[in-house]
Amino acid sequence: MAYTRQILALDLARVVGWALGTVNSAPECGSLPIVNPDATDAKLFWSWRQYLRDFLSLHPDVGLVIFEAPLPHLMTGKTNIRTIRRLIGLVAVTEELLYDRQLDVREARVSDVRTHFLGSNRHRREEAKRLTIARCRQLGWKVEDDNAADAAALFDYQCSILRRENLFNRVR
Repeated sequence: MAYTRQILALDLARVVGWALGTVNSAPECGSLPIVNPDATDAKLFWSWRQYLRDFLSLHPDVGLVIFEAPLPHLMTGKTNIRTIRRLIGLVAVTEELLYDRQLDVREARVSDVRTHFLGSNRHRREEAKRLTIARCRQLGWKVEDDNAADAAALFDYQCSILRRENLFNRVR
């Protein structure tokens, strides 16, 4: 049976990118600056929890939420400890709230999403962001910035997985 509930894809950061839709639809996309750059981590986590709670209340048909795994940021050696703490904290807040609502939660590696959406993961970060925006616009998806575009690419990646799962279940 095809997955019919809405999928919410999140690019978690101080400015959160999001994409929302169903498997065979164009996603609605956007981005939201959660806090000012100088805000405390506690303010970021509290503000994100409030926003996500309100977003889910406005979209009760969300059944699955996917976000980028923060692991690549830890391995690059180019990220400071505050950014690492923020990324992991945003993931923790997200998982806690979604657990309470009994929603399906998944995560994906940035490299897998880029390979799926761009055909390669060999682009430098800034070029990958530019190409992701261009690909979204080529598909007719309205993205304001790289945060929304990254979420849209993540949404498309998750939809491809759900379509494969549906195909596999029909063959069995």
